[in-house]
Amino acid sequence: MNNLLVRVVAFHFVSGCLFAQNPPLTGDPYTPRGRARSPDGHYEWRVRKVPTIRYELIDIATGNAIATVNAYYPDPDEMNIRYANAAGFYWNRGSSVVALDELNRRRAGCLYFFVLQGGKAAVRRAGQLIPIPKTEEGRLVVDPGWISPTKIRVRLAAQYGGIAPTSKFYLIDFSNPDAPQVQPAK
Repeated sequence: MNNLLVRVVAFHFVSGCLFAQNPPLTGDPYTPRGRARSPDGHYEWRVRKVPTIRYELIDIATGNAIATVNAYYPDPDEMNIRYANAAGFYWNRGSSVVALDELNRRRAGCLYFFVLQGGKAAVRRAGQLIPIPKTEEGRLVVDPGWISPTKIRVRLAAQYGGIAPTSKFYLIDFSNPDAPQVQPAK
């Protein structure tokens, strides 16, 4: 009986760590992921907290925000600020596309893609490219990130009616930034 209880607890712990987790499994889970500054040094992400929590993509040369999105949890309380500061910023090598992946909070939060051209940023929610099924909980996350200069791998983590979470992987190809292509991945 005692051995069965240990197995059940261990199973739930391991499945929680393997599925739908995008914070680091060791160390401080509220550490930012990826890099806030673009590889070419022209842009940087900043988390603003007043009057609501939001993410701003800044053109460093001008100091102006070229894109802004509100945090999934926008009220500026201590816990929401911790989650916002732990967002992931994943740049492709050419600094032309960046993924903003909010810290996963029970499969809540959003994944956005920003295509940068001519000093402007066009934003797309990942759900516009990959529909999220109606589930108890569902979320797209970067996993593990850019696998080429134009392709990023993401994971759809979903939980249906109390069963263990499932994961499906996808590649999003930004070779044509106006019409990204999606295909299943392993």
